[in-house]
Amino acid sequence: MNVSPRTYGYLLRISISFFMSIMMSFAMLVLNLGFVENFIVLWFKSFSVAFALAVVISSLVFPLVIALLSKLVKVCDEPADLQEVTEGC
Repeated sequence: MNVSPRTYGYLLRISISFFMSIMMSFAMLVLNLGFVENFIVLWFKSFSVAFALAVVISSLVFPLVIALLSKLVKVCDEPADLQEVTEGC
């Protein structure tokens, strides 16, 4: 499937939000309540809220992180062969 870079960015944010929400909601529910009788129902409710928030938050934070990283680091086009990367990559 071919998608534009913009669509790829949206798909990436949604996918990361989905998997992070599943894992975080599970971990936090287990830590806070343990495996209670209606665990699956509580987990689904917790995941639903976490996923909705994660998508919105990642849409707001992602561009800020990209801008910050672009000021802090330079991405090299060539892999560094286990040597220290020079200033010009």
